[in-house]
Amino acid sequence: MLALAAAGGGAALAGTIHRQSSPNWAGWVALPVARSQRLANHFITIKGSWTQPSATCTPGHTTFAAFWVGLGGYSARSQALEQIGTEADCSRFGQIFYYAWYELLPGPPITITAVKVIPGDSISAYVHVSSDTVTVGLTDVTSGAKPFKKLSVMRRPPPDTSAAEWIAEAPSNCNGDNHCRPLLLTDFGQIGFTSASVTAIGSGGRHTGPIDDPNWDNGAIVLSSNGSLTYTPNDESFALPSLLSGAGTAFTVDYGATGPTGPTGSTGPTGLTGPTGSTGATGASG
Repeated sequence: MLALAAAGGGAALAGTIHRQSSPNWAGWVALPVARSQRLANHFITIKGSWTQPSATCTPGHTTFAAFWVGLGGYSARSQALEQIGTEADCSRFGQIFYYAWYELLPGPPITITAVKVIPGDSISAYVHVSSDTVTVGLTDVTSGAKPFKKLSVMRRPPPDTSAAEWIAEAPSNCNGDNHCRPLLLTDFGQIGFTSASVTAIGSGGRHTGPIDDPNWDNGAIVLSSNGSLTYTPNDESFALPSLLSGAGTAFTVDYGATGPTGPTGSTGPTGLTGPTGSTGATGASG
């Protein structure tokens, strides 16, 4: 799903782009910049890995959570987004559904039936764009299933390679007028993205680097149904990305409220009190 209107924040979260809120995305984004067009005019490949989280379902509530890597879809003018990832959905009866999928927007999402995902599985995924040809791939390293790979041609609209994203998402329900409303986010606890990299191309050739490579801008996105950068009791859905670690290749995203010490801090990925709060991934007390 394309990024819905985001609101910029007043402080940076260790990125060159100020932290911003979105009603449907949480994670990190990288953007090409004019100063680096010799090596980073636009992106051609994005990679990332994560461990499929275990969802918590509440009977009476239908919820959804998608975890993916992708190119495009960030700008308000974007018409396309190439993405691949996994899902954790809950029915109103408390049933949990885990599966892999890919989506070449504005086309519909496609379930990858050959890959059976369960919590704890180590997932590795990538998207590569060459002209109007898009290749998406996903491997469930834990299950040992045959890696999935799909080549597709996009012409109207062509692929969008103006941004690279590593995202936990509250998928949206869209009507015929392309008016979209984010769905309620599944309680996924915490997800950790690792081995994040992106390859760009320019007049001087190709360059591969982490999320915070100096050849592009980067920033964190907070998912907030209330448009806030911090959790409020009015938020129906909230997810907070951590600072980058692992030389710019890793971060976590926590569901729900987190403590005031931040999602990573110097002591670990969930703050001083650990991921035990009753209202979210790390508790309101920090």
